[in-house]
Amino acid sequence: MGNLIPIVAILCAVGLPIATGLVIGLASVKNEHRERMGMIEQGIIPPNKTKAKSNPNRLVSLRNGIVLIALGIGLIVGFLCSEYLVIGQDNEFWIIGASVVFFLGLGYLAYFLVTRKMVILPQQEENEQA
Repeated sequence: MGNLIPIVAILCAVGLPIATGLVIGLASVKNEHRERMGMIEQGIIPPNKTKAKSNPNRLVSLRNGIVLIALGIGLIVGFLCSEYLVIGQDNEFWIIGASVVFFLGLGYLAYFLVTRKMVILPQQEENEQA
């Protein structure tokens, strides 16, 4: 009986959210089906719901790449400073945190400077509006 409590707790913690999501999802699909059938009964042809293919935004990938490189450099510099500098011997957390924040700021600044001079082509503007 003592082993039953943790099993029930785990099942409730994992099973209840999954069951709730399934019930909500099935109700949504059922309501959408009813709506489409109602439109068909009235003689209205329901529109097809096709997902438009989106073009990936290369600027977001550029930003993420620059920020992740800056994060890595910040961590490396922070660990090196906390290991080899006298000021970092007792303040490892603060030295590492400060270097990470500093290099993330430099990364965002580099992203701004790189993208400031980029020209958005008219074709890209049309794709973004569609």
